[in-house]
Amino acid sequence: MGAHAEGLQTTANGGASHAEGGFTSANQDGAHAEGGFTVADAFVAHAEGDSTTANGVASHAEGFFTVASGNGSHAEGVSTTASGGSSHAEGFNTTASGINTHSEGDSTTASGDGSHAEGDGTTASGLNAHAEGSGTQAQGDQSHAEGNGTTASGLNAHAEGSGTQAQGDQSHAEGNGTTASGLNAHAEGENTTAGGEASHAEGYLTSASGSLSHAEGYQTTAGAYTSHAEGNGTTASANSAHAEGSGAQAQGEQSHAEGLNTVAIGNASHAEGSGTTAGGLHAHAEGSGTQAQGGQSHAEGNGTIASGLNAHAEGENTTAGGEASHAEGYLTSASGSLSHAEGYQTTAGAYTSHAEGNGTTASANSAHAEGSGAQAQGEQSHAEGLNTVAIGNASHAEGSGTTAGGLHAHAEGSGTQAQGGQSHAEGNGTTASGLNAHAEGENTTAGGEASHAEGYLTSASGSLSHTEGYQTTASGYASHAEGVDTNTNNHDGAHIMGKHGNADSDYSWHLANGTSPAALGLAARIDGTLARGIATNGWVTGAADYAEMFETADGSPIDVGYFVTWDGESDRIRKANRSDLFILGITSATPGVLGDAAELEWKDKWLKDEWGRWLFQEVMVPAVTDTMGDIVVPERTELQKIVNPEYNAAEAYVPRIKRPEWAAVGLLGKILVRDDGTCKQGGYCQSNDDGIATASDEGYRVLKRTGTNQILVLLAPIPPNASRRG
Repeated sequence: MGAHAEGLQTTANGGASHAEGGFTSANQDGAHAEGGFTVADAFVAHAEGDSTTANGVASHAEGFFTVASGNGSHAEGVSTTASGGSSHAEGFNTTASGINTHSEGDSTTASGDGSHAEGDGTTASGLNAHAEGSGTQAQGDQSHAEGNGTTASGLNAHAEGSGTQAQGDQSHAEGNGTTASGLNAHAEGENTTAGGEASHAEGYLTSASGSLSHAEGYQTTAGAYTSHAEGNGTTASANSAHAEGSGAQAQGEQSHAEGLNTVAIGNASHAEGSGTTAGGLHAHAEGSGTQAQGGQSHAEGNGTIASGLNAHAEGENTTAGGEASHAEGYLTSASGSLSHAEGYQTTAGAYTSHAEGNGTTASANSAHAEGSGAQAQGEQSHAEGLNTVAIGNASHAEGSGTTAGGLHAHAEGSGTQAQGGQSHAEGNGTTASGLNAHAEGENTTAGGEASHAEGYLTSASGSLSHTEGYQTTASGYASHAEGVDTNTNNHDGAHIMGKHGNADSDYSWHLANGTSPAALGLAARIDGTLARGIATNGWVTGAADYAEMFETADGSPIDVGYFVTWDGESDRIRKANRSDLFILGITSATPGVLGDAAELEWKDKWLKDEWGRWLFQEVMVPAVTDTMGDIVVPERTELQKIVNPEYNAAEAYVPRIKRPEWAAVGLLGKILVRDDGTCKQGGYCQSNDDGIATASDEGYRVLKRTGTNQILVLLAPIPPNASRRG
């Protein structure tokens, strides 16, 4: 009803339809076909132009070879197709196949509902997608592809630039050849890839494959969760790792590598500089070619290695291999736990050891070496100076070329050796080889236990011996040699002094007076065993008389300066009187020689034979040991005097000279005597009834008066006239 056809071979079949032009058809109610070879096949459809088709209800096709097949669709341009409901295709060879889609430009396709394709060869296949530019594809719902050859395949993705791909949901790819494949990822620059969730890749040939990772620069890779790579050829392959610089690799979790060709392998490690490696947990390497391999280790400088736990290496080509060790300087090594090496070519090789200086080595626990060429080999030892060696535990060597070889030994000076335990060598070329020995001076030797050598070319080979002077030798146990070329000659307890002589008795004092090593001699000797003194040329004293000790008859003291006689009944002395035919002597205050004094001990302390000679016996003397049980003096046989069984060692001894009942009686020599004032110088005197001198024509010669009641007399052997008195 009401159809209208006009023109050439037109057809209006629908009610109120209208066909006009040439070869047009309006086949549905309200349809309108105009132009040439157009077809309006749907209700109120409109086809116009050349060879267009409007198949959808209320569709509109115009232009050339266009098709509007979707209800309410619109196709215009050349060879366009609007097949989706309310779609719009325009331009050339475009297709709008989705509902409410829009396709425009050249050879574009909008297939997703609500999508928009524009430009050249673009495709918007996702819901509400938008493709623009050239050869772009918006495949994901709400995706956007623009530029040249880009693809936005992820939900809400955005691809722009050239050859980019936004594959992950909410991803963004921009630049040239970039790929954002991770969820919420962002790739920009050239040939970058953001593969991890929320990752970001920028620059050239970078890859951010870890979730929340970031890669930038050139050929960088952020391959793990929250990792970051920047710079040139860097890789952050572990969670939260950071690599920057050139060729840096952050392989440990939370690690950081920066600089040139650095590697951070340990978790939370840090490598910086050039060619450094932080291989340990929480390690730090910086500088050039350094390696921090131990946990919490630190390497800095050039070519250093910190391989121990918590170790620190700095300087050049140093190595800190021990736990918590420290190496610094050049070519040093701290391989012991808690050790420290510094300087040049030093080595701290044991627990808590320390080496410093030049070429020093501390190879034992808690040892310390310093200086040049020093070696501390014993535990707790200390070597310092030039080419010193401390071998014994807790030993100390200092100076030049010294050696402390014994336990707790000490060597100092030049070329000294302390080989015995607790020994001490000092000076030049000295040797203390005995336990607890001490050598000092030059080229001395203390070889005996607890011996002491000092001076020049001396030797203390006996245990507890002491030598001093020049070329002296203390070879006996507890012996002492001093002077020049003296020798205790293996005699125990001997003491020799002077020059060119050998001791000949144990526990005796010797005075040497030889003239050369070929002409040895002794001037005097005090024999300790026999308790007597010998002098080649006699004794010289300041006092004048020879006296002996005598006991008084009544036990009362007799003061000095009295004539005394022998009392046969009491077997003791008393003051003389004028009737005594025998005068023993005069009590003396200052005798030059005092005999029978028993000054040092009880006269019967030792057993004697009937002639008063001491009796001896061989006694086995046990070995002497120190607190550690080590033998200080070995067991030996000794000839000793026999102690009187009646001797009481607990009773204090009082010498005769200090006892009131004993008096020193001058028997020979010049002696002071009391006088009654009658004596004359050059005359004679005898005793009166009180033991006091009185003038006489015979008796003792008076040398001089020395006081009002004092004269000096000459006490000679009993004068011939004295025996004729009476």
